[in-house]
Amino acid sequence: MARGPAALLSRIRSSKHDVSRFRVFPSKRCIHSFGEWRNPTASAFDLSKPAFFTSLMNLVHLQSASGSPNLRDFRNSIGARHFSSMREDGDGDENTVPGLTIEDGDDVSSISDSTMVENGDEGKSNCDSSMVESGNSSDDVGSGESVGYEHVAYRDPAELYRELCDSQTSAKPTKSDWEMVSEILHHFRKSGWAANQALAIYIGMSFFPTAASKFRSFMSKKCTADVAKYLASLGPGDAAVKFLFPIFVEFCLEEFPDEIKRFRSMIKSADLTKPHTWFPFARAMKRKIIYHCGPTNSGKTYNALQRYMEAKKGIYCSPLRLLAMEVFDKVNALGIYCSLHTGQEKKNVPFSNHTSCTVEMVSTDDIYDVAVIDEIQMMSDPCRGYAWTRALLGLKADEIHLCGDPSVLNVVRKICSETGDELFEQHYERFKPLVVEAKTLLGELQNVRSGDCVVAFSRREIFEVKLAIEKHTNHRCCVIYGALPPETRRQQASLFNDPDNEYDVLVASDAVGMGLNLNIRRVVFYSLSKYNGDKIVPVPATQVKQIAGRAGRRGSRYPDGLTTTLHLDDLDYLIECLKQPFDDIKKVGLFPFFEQVELFSGQLPDVTLSHLLEKFSENCRLDGSYFLCRHDHIKKVANMLQKVQGLSLEDRFNFCFAPVNIRDPKAMYHLLRFASSYSQNLPVNIAMGMPKGSARNDSELLDLETKHQVLSMYLWLSHHFTEETFPYVKKAETMATGIADLLGQSLSKACWKPESRQAGKPKPQQKEDGYERPRSLVKLFDERRHEKSPEHEKFPQHEHSEKVAA
Repeated sequence: MARGPAALLSRIRSSKHDVSRFRVFPSKRCIHSFGEWRNPTASAFDLSKPAFFTSLMNLVHLQSASGSPNLRDFRNSIGARHFSSMREDGDGDENTVPGLTIEDGDDVSSISDSTMVENGDEGKSNCDSSMVESGNSSDDVGSGESVGYEHVAYRDPAELYRELCDSQTSAKPTKSDWEMVSEILHHFRKSGWAANQALAIYIGMSFFPTAASKFRSFMSKKCTADVAKYLASLGPGDAAVKFLFPIFVEFCLEEFPDEIKRFRSMIKSADLTKPHTWFPFARAMKRKIIYHCGPTNSGKTYNALQRYMEAKKGIYCSPLRLLAMEVFDKVNALGIYCSLHTGQEKKNVPFSNHTSCTVEMVSTDDIYDVAVIDEIQMMSDPCRGYAWTRALLGLKADEIHLCGDPSVLNVVRKICSETGDELFEQHYERFKPLVVEAKTLLGELQNVRSGDCVVAFSRREIFEVKLAIEKHTNHRCCVIYGALPPETRRQQASLFNDPDNEYDVLVASDAVGMGLNLNIRRVVFYSLSKYNGDKIVPVPATQVKQIAGRAGRRGSRYPDGLTTTLHLDDLDYLIECLKQPFDDIKKVGLFPFFEQVELFSGQLPDVTLSHLLEKFSENCRLDGSYFLCRHDHIKKVANMLQKVQGLSLEDRFNFCFAPVNIRDPKAMYHLLRFASSYSQNLPVNIAMGMPKGSARNDSELLDLETKHQVLSMYLWLSHHFTEETFPYVKKAETMATGIADLLGQSLSKACWKPESRQAGKPKPQQKEDGYERPRSLVKLFDERRHEKSPEHEKFPQHEHSEKVAA
């Protein structure tokens, strides 16, 4: 392939006396198609004659035996543009290519013999000697004298590679040139651009360094002086990499055919493109998609559920067990028979045509009249997003109601255009605007009032806040966080919503953001930063809006929603988050079915599941609207189960999706024990006693949480494996209910300092009168700056209006 914006790229088949055939490529950068012209006086095309040569010519001067057609007339007849001896570099600058340039006004016949080399006895065809080689008896490409090394830039990579293969060892580059070439080849091996481009010829990322190293060895033996000089003139950089890459392609196609074939098969088996084609029965239906788009407390889910209850057969897909249970209770209370399907429990109500389930448990085999997918924006969740994507693509329902914020609206539009579904949009506004209180709590939890929900982002902080509020005020606190079972969270929410008891303040984590209907007057952010598993980061604006929007509820004691922060330093960030528009999500999550993983495993026999998933993520192909969901937790469980013998690939895959806290060593131990018993075809025993009473300290509370999680995991596995293998389901359900009650009792009287699940974790700094919350980083910075300043004065807090509308 020639380089540069060639106005006229010709393939010439020449013999000693005439030019009988050529092909024209009037393309700037890529060869798209070619035209063909035959000399009417030439003999018929003969395959036995010399092969085609490819080159970029400064001048095309063709003569036939009967006469010499005018070059300008020929160029105009094929629609070719005037040739320009300019080429573009990576930045779009134009640099003059050394060589001959002929304008339209020049007389072709006046070109001197020093430039034009006569080809043949009678001068039948003239070409640029440095660019076009004649069909002489010598088969060497580039035979004839070269005026310099610049012509290397315009050589066909295939011919240049063949010339390098056939080059003699005598024509070696100088030492200085070879040192530069070595540096360039090292840069090529490290080039991310080259590694990405190599995927097009099925050279994988993992194999690319090996291929590049062998290519370097090849160049060290075969590199000619003119190629070395040209590379040295480019120097290590993108230009040299882009020059070498086509030669590298020719090298790989010849040297690694087996590796290319293997990787091509691997890529084909890890193909996740066009996921809408995975559900042919859903594609055969003409589905109606209704997107209920709006913020929290806008009535979007209520309207969708009304249509769900009117249908003859419907399914509700929930993001949480808690919300699935709430809809299950509500629908049955209205006299509509409804079943409950979650990972941990299945309650089949006789004669029911409605189902409330978690989104991971939705069945794409049954046909429904109406389906509701709640919190559709969770399609973009990095870990669980694939479940919402599958539900949207695979549900066989005449009507599908999507409830969520506008962040994924554009992606849903694109998906509906691909699936052929009809999309209707219903936009909602919040019933009452959310109001930001400019007067914060000034860092004092004593300023908490009835109906407040204090939001903290760690279990430790939640109990510290509860302890401080109950110690310094007359309020009593309910507690909600993610590690609590749904039954306990519902019990705590009921206590808080009941106006006839003393529990009038809620302390919660981000788990309060969805799944619970709470009578919250004001949301108070204890802090606006959290630990993401790697480092402390600001809470995302989307999550801040979701949590703050829980304040105020239509029909409750507090229809107007308020929000503020504990510290003044965090108020500006809160206002900024609430002012921001919803994100425009570009990609949603996907994850392969087991059948796809099994197909891929055929390309990598005798490989562990963890390594298999890693290779799948490296080699899978995705469309532009999708990303592969994170599966670090799956790989960690797979690594732990690797020591268990006798498990099939499907068994390992299912065990890895069990709901286990990978940071809890006790829970991981029980999962390993369950898998070991299953692999030996033994009945899986719970092997865990029932606690005697409620927790008396935080250590016992942690133990209750772990035990309930183990029971929840046992119930989940019992629904994904045969009942004979997990025979103690009833016992596990009874124990789980009892432990959930004990957790509720424990939280009501909790008055202890929190502890860590993991031993050896450094404890927070303590003071004599109790634990002090970590100070705001902004506040600490300001204090240190003032301490360094010799003259600093305390500025009084600016007077704010009591309420600022957001």
